[in-house]
Amino acid sequence: MPLEPLPPPSPRGKTQSPPKHTCSTAEPCQIRLSDVGRCYHSFPKGSFKARFIPPSAPRFVLKHLAAHPLTWTWTTKGGPNKDRSFQVPTIPITCDKAAPRAIHWVVAVFHSFKAHLNPIAIDGESGKVKSGWLRLYQNNLYVHLRGQMKETTAPKRAHPTTPKPSPTTPPSAHPKPAPPQGNLLETELSKLRQEIADLRDRFTNYITSHEACCARRSDSPSESSEEDHTTRAIPQRSHHPPVLLTLLPDGSSKPMANPPTWLVSALAQQELPTTFRDSIFIPSPLTLNTSFPEGTLEVIKLKFDGASPIFIGTHRDGDLRLSTSAPASEVTTTYNLPHDPYVPTLPRRRK
Repeated sequence: MPLEPLPPPSPRGKTQSPPKHTCSTAEPCQIRLSDVGRCYHSFPKGSFKARFIPPSAPRFVLKHLAAHPLTWTWTTKGGPNKDRSFQVPTIPITCDKAAPRAIHWVVAVFHSFKAHLNPIAIDGESGKVKSGWLRLYQNNLYVHLRGQMKETTAPKRAHPTTPKPSPTTPPSAHPKPAPPQGNLLETELSKLRQEIADLRDRFTNYITSHEACCARRSDSPSESSEEDHTTRAIPQRSHHPPVLLTLLPDGSSKPMANPPTWLVSALAQQELPTTFRDSIFIPSPLTLNTSFPEGTLEVIKLKFDGASPIFIGTHRDGDLRLSTSAPASEVTTTYNLPHDPYVPTLPRRRK
């Protein structure tokens, strides 16, 4: 009696892989919005003069795309999802001069693709590339950049662990562990805070010494006696004067190197208005005007011995402004200060 044929294996437990995508050799595939970036499409034969492959993206492009994904908002105008917005992946093909450098690079790569096309990919009437080829390359360029981003963000293979040193070895022989990357920013911030605190202390010492020098010059020897010199003490300030900053061309700021002595003595007063207690930006150059511009917050009046009064105001943009006059209603406080030869004055007009 012949044996029965073996039954076919059970399909349970086995999954069939999806069929590979094959593009038409006559015309490009039509890509819908929901299919953008899902698979790579091949171009029809004869559509290129030479083989064109998108170049590898530089690091600054990958960093920008990681922080700003290439998507645009699609809002439906009808149907059940009316006025609902969706994020659709895309590649920009135009940009203005103010766009980031990474976007300019992507647009340049996209337009370099058009230089390799054959006449069959270009519309004979308008002279422009057919929309099917543009959408196809937008999809492929998006897939190309996303694949490079995955390679850069893929977890690296862990290094083999080194054996722990034996307890008999002295502690000094153990290698110092490298600081984690997350604490580098905190370390730099702590160093900057320490430098600012040191600058504040040096600034306070300078103010104290300057006032002591001015006090000795203003006191005449006939009016002061030895007892007065022994009992006179310079009052210690319990507050920190404002930090004078200068704006650099790159947009950052740094403490002013050599601030004017008259301005330092003026801002070292005990009871300054609120806007004078924080950091103040000193414009370069610091000019003296005849009035204050709009947006001035608070104004103080400085009366130096032997000089015309000067009005100092803080603007809403954080800058310090100088003027020779101000309405009495806007002046918050008046300070009498000793003579300083470096007090600015307006140039005299020629007759």
